[in-house]
Amino acid sequence: TKNDILLYSYLSAEPGANDPIESAVRFAAESDLEILKSRPNKHEVPGYKVTGFVPFNPNTKMSNATVVINETNEVFRVAKGAPQVIIKLVGGNDDAVHAVNTLAGRGLRALGIARTIPGDLETYELVGMITLLDPPRPDSAETIRRCNAYGVEVKMITGDQLIIAKEVAHRLGMSRVILDAGHLVDPDKSDEEITQHCERADGFAQVIPEHKYRVVELLQKRGLLVGMTGDGVNDAPALKKANVGIAVHGCTDAARSAADIVLLAPGLSTIVDGITTSRAIFQRMR
Repeated sequence: TKNDILLYSYLSAEPGANDPIESAVRFAAESDLEILKSRPNKHEVPGYKVTGFVPFNPNTKMSNATVVINETNEVFRVAKGAPQVIIKLVGGNDDAVHAVNTLAGRGLRALGIARTIPGDLETYELVGMITLLDPPRPDSAETIRRCNAYGVEVKMITGDQLIIAKEVAHRLGMSRVILDAGHLVDPDKSDEEITQHCERADGFAQVIPEHKYRVVELLQKRGLLVGMTGDGVNDAPALKKANVGIAVHGCTDAARSAADIVLLAPGLSTIVDGITTSRAIFQRMR
């Protein structure tokens, strides 16, 4: 049921994490579930005790919680994460794949929730999917258009699936030439070939942090000047490597120290101000 999905996703959400997805999951569960509304202690779920927690990791693309049911002392695990990862974890599910693709076609992200079957901590079954609307920022399309007008090419990098990336690119007025990030590290292709693909692509999907560094590296080998945005610890190498590393609003200290420019306002429109200002300075110097 809907309540099962909300309960299990709440149990596997990181308490106190400042992550927009975790906040959304916790808020949805707290708004809907009766047992979470009237509880005396905000940090506990009545009847359950979380004994272990593995936070979300960009490489595994899921978080994992070990939970004890107080009444029966039964132990189970809950996993929450990228739909393709969870579907693989439960051994495949065609209905779920179809549902995820249908949602993605409408630009909606999905999160998979799975729990272990009673008496076995290794075998998972699918509980269900949560849908999330993660629209581009309202100023993004305009920012991209202005960058292009200044001769700056914009490429989108996302951990989302290919189908969602294409939908978002379309909404932002970009072409839908999106590469699966797996191509960037394909051992069967020559560096030359990968570099060409990288240069032609409008974006990359299903990216893990190492891929960001790879994109910068390939484009720089072509003699291009590369600016890269990022906010997390794992973006720091790519920000450092880029000609201009741009840490966005609300970034971690690691990203801030690796970057050349730190944006203080939310969104990306400030980048265009940076371009116009630096060009004015350059003209004066000339």
